[in-house]
Amino acid sequence: MNSCLKTVARDAAIVYGLTFAAGLGMAMAGMNLQNQPSTTYLGNLLSGVLGFTLAGIRVSQNRAEHLGWVAATLWTFNLTNIVLGIQTSSAWIHSGLTILLMASLGGSLAMILTLTTTANRRA
Repeated sequence: MNSCLKTVARDAAIVYGLTFAAGLGMAMAGMNLQNQPSTTYLGNLLSGVLGFTLAGIRVSQNRAEHLGWVAATLWTFNLTNIVLGIQTSSAWIHSGLTILLMASLGGSLAMILTLTTTANRRA
C-alpha cells in the first residue's frame, strides 16, 4: 500500500475515532439528536474539526488535497452506519456537507497553527 494512502486512511481513522468517541460520550450523557439536536451536532462538528486539525498539522505539503481525500475516505467509512441501521442513506448523503465543513474548519485551523509555529521559529 502506498504511504500516501496509508496516511489518508490513518487520518480518516483518527477523525472517525474522535467523532465516534464524542458521540459515545454524548450518548452516555443522555444527549441525542431527538432531545438536544444543536448540542449533539455541535459536539460532532467540534470533534471532527479537532480530527481534521490534527490531520492537517501532520501534513506540510498539499494540505488541502490531503484533507479532501481524508474527507472522502471518512464519508466512505460512514457507509457502515447505513449497514448497521444507524443512519439512512439520505442522511448519509447530507452528512457529506458536515464533513466538508469539518475539513474546511479543521484545515483552516491547522494552517493558522502551523503559520504561528513557523513564525515563532523564525523569531
